[in-house]
Amino acid sequence: MRGRRAGWRRLALLCLAAGFPTTGAAGEEVKLSQDWSFDFSTEVRLRGEGRGDNDLNTTLDDDRREGLQRVRLALGVEKKGEARAFIQIQDSRVAGQEGLAGADSTTANDRNVDLHQGFVEITAFGDSGLSLYAGRREWKYGDERLIGAFGWDNVGRAFDGGTLRWTRKQFWLDGFYAQVDQEPNPVDAAKGTRGDSLSGAYAHWSPRQGDEWEAYTLYFRDSEKLAGETGAAGTTRIGMAGGRARSRVERFDYLVEGGVQRGRFNGDDHRAWAAAAQAGLTLGPGKHWRAFAGYDYATGDRNSADGAHQEFFNFFPTNHPHYGYMDLFGWRNLRSPYLGAALSSGRHWAQARLHDFNLQSSRGRWSSAGGVTLGFDAGGSSGTNVGREADLTYRFKWTAHVSVEADLSRFEPGEFADQARPGSAGDPSTFAYLMLTFAL
Repeated sequence: MRGRRAGWRRLALLCLAAGFPTTGAAGEEVKLSQDWSFDFSTEVRLRGEGRGDNDLNTTLDDDRREGLQRVRLALGVEKKGEARAFIQIQDSRVAGQEGLAGADSTTANDRNVDLHQGFVEITAFGDSGLSLYAGRREWKYGDERLIGAFGWDNVGRAFDGGTLRWTRKQFWLDGFYAQVDQEPNPVDAAKGTRGDSLSGAYAHWSPRQGDEWEAYTLYFRDSEKLAGETGAAGTTRIGMAGGRARSRVERFDYLVEGGVQRGRFNGDDHRAWAAAAQAGLTLGPGKHWRAFAGYDYATGDRNSADGAHQEFFNFFPTNHPHYGYMDLFGWRNLRSPYLGAALSSGRHWAQARLHDFNLQSSRGRWSSAGGVTLGFDAGGSSGTNVGREADLTYRFKWTAHVSVEADLSRFEPGEFADQARPGSAGDPSTFAYLMLTFAL
């Protein structure tokens, strides 16, 4: 009887997984034989957040409060030594709304569910070290400054494409291609479709645990013709070569990354570069304290009407953990030193971080993490200091599957934000959130 009940439980689990698939982390694993295995995983994330005085003006009521919910259910099926299939379904919604199209009531029944990931990994290439990924899949490279899954967002990001990986001991090399956007030609439907694509190669070497040495080339192509700085319409073609290194020596650790870009941006000549560096020191007998300092740099446009574009192109990043939790900046037109300290003890983790934000070019844009222009002064008379941001973050591992995270952030505007931000009165802005995550 016990064996029969266990069989029914196993069958129920498989049926549930097949009907409601989620994340890449291994959850409940069921083995049907030595060669076949199933993985079922799930994530439920709830986040309440509030933002005050985003326009830097206390006299105008633009405070925003909302509740966010994301549910992911996934199923992975693997045939050992041959192939693996992974399916992840996601439901993402805002409290009080129904549907991402903006339906303003839960009495509606718009579709919120979508396929977040669905791919096949093929490993049946003998001893060649080759593996092939094809389908919709999250891509995460390095610290996700250029290509990331944008996991902080309530929807996140995945790419439709393929990756061919060659692995040898501590080294792997990826070649990849993704169709980022696809639509019918709006000028002439008979000319087929057009869209954006991302391709490149990424090499990774880990000679010892904790070390990461990486080099990459990226190429972004947009077939849509948009007006450039001189008014003439053109497409975007941007290539980049860069590298990244992370290492630790005893209690000291460091990270550097940077690269150069060449190409065309809306038909204009595009030349830009960026760099980031961080150094940290772990303190205390239990190595629970870490103090760190860093600097982020990216070029901005020096003249918005000369037909030469110098603003660094941020590709498809996860900007949230790098340039302040208020998401007021991305890796573009930026000079930003920062200091921080973190404490880790048992189930508790806390961090304090202070950013000083400046524009690399006073005549370039101040834009958010998502690329939205927040301030612009073509004449450059507003200076370069945008402001300072302080972030206080706390995370508690409640149980093996439940965690809680909270943050309080404050932005103090500088001269540029005060003068170039539309409607600004020079008042500070605040941001706070409380997030609960269940993951299996």
